[in-house]
Amino acid sequence: MTTEMKKMVLVVAAFVCVLVVGAYAAHSDYGCDSCHTPHNAEALVGVPLWNGSETMKSFAGKMYTSTSMDAVTAEEPDGASKLCMSCHDGSNGHTYIGTHTKIDYDTGSPIVDDDGNPVNFAPTAWEDLSNSHPISFVYDEQLALDDGGLKNPTEDSGLGGSIADDMLDPAGKVQCTTCHDVHTSGVGENLLRGYDYFHGPNGGALCRVCHEK
Repeated sequence: MTTEMKKMVLVVAAFVCVLVVGAYAAHSDYGCDSCHTPHNAEALVGVPLWNGSETMKSFAGKMYTSTSMDAVTAEEPDGASKLCMSCHDGSNGHTYIGTHTKIDYDTGSPIVDDDGNPVNFAPTAWEDLSNSHPISFVYDEQLALDDGGLKNPTEDSGLGGSIADDMLDPAGKVQCTTCHDVHTSGVGENLLRGYDYFHGPNGGALCRVCHEK
């Protein structure tokens, strides 16, 4: 093998390693016990065999609200969102406080600093859900009618079933799991169910599963 060929092999190998490291792994790739237990499980809507992990922090007064929002949100996260926050609010020492990269909504590309590093929202942003997409509210036909900008949840989601079947929990609520699929590797950025959720040209397909505009 010539020197040039060896260099090429090394370059290809390095590129493959970058792809592997950069892939988003499913939560279950790291084990199931952070969320589930096979014995003495507790009950939580939308979470089979829940191990009982939940946030120790209160989000009272910190849930999303708006004068233009017709849905009624819970005072605290419930269902699968309650489980998600057990790790993503930093309560459990063996897990982490989530970070989220800021996106340029004109291009859909990550915002970087002068050194080329992605710029993230402050981790403490997860302690206040008032500036995040609302969760833990019922999304039904009446809400779609009242809102005027939401699709009827009986409509096709594009994922194989209806919006209600594919995006909502068993109580018919929007939760973190509406947009994030933690059991599937490599689903968009941050385990989102779609890739083009940004506000740039041809973006927002994930948002338009439920939103008319």
